[in-house]
Amino acid sequence: MNPALFVYLPAFVKVAELSSFSKAATALGVTKSAVSKQVQALEEGLKVKLIQRTTRAVALTEQGSLFVQSARLMMETMEQATRSLESLQSTPTGTLSINAPESFGLFHLAPALADFAAQCPELKLEITFTDKYINVIEEGVDVAIRVGALTDSSLMAKKLAPCQMITAASPEYLEKYGTPRHPDELITHRFIAYSYAEKPREWRWMHDSGETGVAPVNVHIAANNGQMLRQAVLSGLGIISLPSFIIGNDIKKGKLVPVLAGYHPAPARAIYALFPPNRYQSAKLRAFLDFIGARFAGKPYWEI
Repeated sequence: MNPALFVYLPAFVKVAELSSFSKAATALGVTKSAVSKQVQALEEGLKVKLIQRTTRAVALTEQGSLFVQSARLMMETMEQATRSLESLQSTPTGTLSINAPESFGLFHLAPALADFAAQCPELKLEITFTDKYINVIEEGVDVAIRVGALTDSSLMAKKLAPCQMITAASPEYLEKYGTPRHPDELITHRFIAYSYAEKPREWRWMHDSGETGVAPVNVHIAANNGQMLRQAVLSGLGIISLPSFIIGNDIKKGKLVPVLAGYHPAPARAIYALFPPNRYQSAKLRAFLDFIGARFAGKPYWEI
């Protein structure tokens, strides 16, 4: 294979993975026409048809199916070689892509990232804050900050901080509707739910005694953004369970009141940095993990 064709492999592999030129273009951050031209250039260079295009579908040809595995292997080999060189550098360089939930990102991660960028002037940062779940490997992200319970995954994880969950409502709401004393009473209240929760109409809980249970809730408002959820509970629209990094200050100021003392959302949550195993050798990722780990070490300042 002509070494000059190597530059076209990422476009071909991404199209093969996603079965779409449009989705591949979005994932790579380029235009659809650029992806199409790169795949066409690879086909012309190899003198073989790799992808069968129709108006409705994109599929690998027999030759394409055979070649895609070799293409992935060549890309991984080059990536590992590059990261081996990076690991020898004392100063992190290159580009580090970081993904994080919007609320945690805006409230707490943004200042830390600004300080990290100042500390590593040779390093370029690509930062996205979104509450939408992304596939770290498919999107080519170096590290993702996740809030929740750790699940089985092919990704490596570094715990950054605990995630204190607080169930609360505004004083005005409690004066109007009363204060629940047990999770089973939530069904008679207005509940504000996170849209991306696995089961938004159920409130799984654990008591300080170790007792666990599931309580049905009457969802009055659902939203997929922490800031919207915070505004809803501050406006007296219902009861909510949110991390202290979102509503801790509101509770300290008396704008919100904790309810259901002794009962906590289950399972326990924490804040993690997740990254593909082959990324850990890179100097830039190790520098980021060391920095952010030290930044959030100990009891988080946002807890109450």
